[in-house]
Amino acid sequence: MNSLRCFVAVELDDPARRDVGGVIERLRATGADVKWVAPGNLHLTLKFLGAVPAGDVPKVVEALHSALGDGGPPGPFAFRLSGVGAFPSAASPRVVWVGVTQGQEPLVALAARVEAALEPLGFPRESRPFSPHLTVGRCRSAKNRATLGESLASLRTYEGPPVAVGRVVLFSSDLRPTGPVYTPLATFSL
Repeated sequence: MNSLRCFVAVELDDPARRDVGGVIERLRATGADVKWVAPGNLHLTLKFLGAVPAGDVPKVVEALHSALGDGGPPGPFAFRLSGVGAFPSAASPRVVWVGVTQGQEPLVALAARVEAALEPLGFPRESRPFSPHLTVGRCRSAKNRATLGESLASLRTYEGPPVAVGRVVLFSSDLRPTGPVYTPLATFSL
């Protein structure tokens, strides 16, 4: 294996996975042509790294450990899932998401620390500001787009459970026809 497709993320706990899984089922009922994320794969991405040469993974782990490990700030915290929408818009969705309200600040701070730690290793900083959200689906066509948009509008005020965050995880992602398989490569306690 020459490279690993990697990303840095915060995991969801089981209550949040179940709750967001219920949201996905409501949206799936629209019949829209969307590739929905399996509840077991739900996570909040702090940074997508792409293909990382296998020999460079230890350097990535070391940089993340320096930036995140050993219980440094912000320490454990919680965020709340809130609102459902789509990028670029509910009328023309490409990506369906669940938003975050309370707890955005520590998530933004974590993403900034990840960016700063990995930039010297050749991972460019994102050009857009970090906006905490869960990707729950990717639209494949315009089929039933209007019905999906109506359902998204009805979920605009969705309030999910709080999600406790005590660690950040470096994952590898193996893309398969049945869906991606995520494998933790390293964890960093907050």
